[in-house]
Amino acid sequence: MGFIFESRPFSEENKRVAVADLLEAARPDRDFYLLVVGAALFALFGIALDSIPVLIGAMIVAPLAAPILALGLGVIVGRARLIVRSAATLGVAALAAGVITALVAYLLPPFTINGTFISFVANPLYDLAIAFIAGAIAAYGHVRVKVGGSLTGIGIAVSLMPPLVAAALALGRMNFPLFNEALVIFLLNILGILCGSVVVFFLFGITSKHLPSD
Repeated sequence: MGFIFESRPFSEENKRVAVADLLEAARPDRDFYLLVVGAALFALFGIALDSIPVLIGAMIVAPLAAPILALGLGVIVGRARLIVRSAATLGVAALAAGVITALVAYLLPPFTINGTFISFVANPLYDLAIAFIAGAIAAYGHVRVKVGGSLTGIGIAVSLMPPLVAAALALGRMNFPLFNEALVIFLLNILGILCGSVVVFFLFGITSKHLPSD
């Protein structure tokens, strides 16, 4: 039956390497924040032009996914320090993206967020389900190298930066209904990715012993 299904062992060393790689991706260094700024500007211009291809660029970069997955890892291994650090990284990155795009938006010619091709109307059940699946596959891709190539598709499937940027723009324009809708989408996606990653890390048996030594 090997030609139909072939099991692949996943050793303790594989787990340690996967965890180390994930923590490295979530490190709040210069490269991480450059990706945050780049993705935020992609999202800003995608919204201004009402352009799906430009928005896809912001989704492919997807820097905010890494600290969310690291947060899920912190939850499953029970490390308060990792939880706080990951949550702080996510919060600072989100704030930086919102502030930068709001400032740049003032330098651009006036534009409207008309939603012809881009909708920021939340559908909680579907948004949460999609984010959960995306988070589970993203976590699986981090622990299984063969699946890692699918992470780009996951970044496109779940939207993090576009609703965050839309919320920042809406807040700057005092458009509170749009702000609420976009922010709800952003938070639902975070929750879904977090829950999906926690489930996968649990099923793979990731524990604190797989964390790099401090």
